[in-house]
Amino acid sequence: MNRKERFLTAVRVRQPDRVPMFDFLFQQPMYEALIGRRPGSYNARDAIACALALDHDAVWMPFGVTNGYEAKTLGPDTYIDQWGTTYRKTVSSWPLDAPIDYPIKSRSDLRNWDPPALRLPLRIVPIGVDLASETDGLALTGSVGGPFTMTWLLMGYEHICYTLHDDPTLLAELLRIVTDHSKEVARHTVEAGCHALWICDDLGDSSREFLRVPEFRKYVLPCIAELAEHIHNLGVPVLLHCCGHFSRYLDDLAQTRIAAIHPLQRTAGMDLRAVKEKYGRRFCIIGNIDSSRTLPYGTPEEVAAETRQAIDIAAPGGGYVVASDHSLHDGIPVENILALFHTAREYGGRFYSERGAS
Repeated sequence: MNRKERFLTAVRVRQPDRVPMFDFLFQQPMYEALIGRRPGSYNARDAIACALALDHDAVWMPFGVTNGYEAKTLGPDTYIDQWGTTYRKTVSSWPLDAPIDYPIKSRSDLRNWDPPALRLPLRIVPIGVDLASETDGLALTGSVGGPFTMTWLLMGYEHICYTLHDDPTLLAELLRIVTDHSKEVARHTVEAGCHALWICDDLGDSSREFLRVPEFRKYVLPCIAELAEHIHNLGVPVLLHCCGHFSRYLDDLAQTRIAAIHPLQRTAGMDLRAVKEKYGRRFCIIGNIDSSRTLPYGTPEEVAAETRQAIDIAAPGGGYVVASDHSLHDGIPVENILALFHTAREYGGRFYSERGAS
């Protein structure tokens, strides 16, 4: 199998020739160590080079962003994006800055708010012969904002909670706006050549889901399901990136077109064995190597042991991709990153051959 075939076979909950590997490549020192340069901004060419240096089977690509808009600068490290959300850059925020203020806190704010036009042209990463020849068969994945996260970026979590009580129709209107926008971005991204598409929607914190199950089912789940159905109909698998604890949502998410779940965060109590036993024939599982404790603070030997453990639990029968339980971010020693994927390549490389078909 080539890299794309291996990754997509696992995403379809089938058994590839070896356990695939992937991660979100969010650390500049890693780039410098592996490819000899630090990207100023996250870009396709450097991400592909870094993924290949780690022997990955898939890579996250910045396929498209709306064109025709320049961020409004408020200071050397602060800016307002096209949605009206205020961000601040920090030394540790690369490549995704954190919001510090939100444009919509009331219905009057919504009336005076001008959302990005759905059909603004997109700046698409060129997937031409010159770039394709350097991918070595990588699965190219893109992403769209999930309904809850996109709404969070417009209101903040506190105002989402207030709005659920005071004006739930306002929340429903915002969820509709951002879902329609993500559907349009998804169409452009698939047309640009991506092989799978992430819905990035963090739905819980380190101990519980953000919304009670009834509110999740009423307001958020229909939008996720609609977006997933739309992406599925575009012809590519749907991958859900969801940090935090979201176990109580899994039964409902299993009724959607989502094919894979990521990253099963250990520090949020996402139990790999329990999820594999209950949902291992329904979802491909991507992740679960601890990026909060083991990767930043453990030894390479401890990283290797945790990687072997995850493969033993989740790889039988297929449907598992080795990755961290968030991303390869600042604070993780490069030697531990190398230990993770060297172990995954060696141990995962012989995992199926030693056990036979299952």
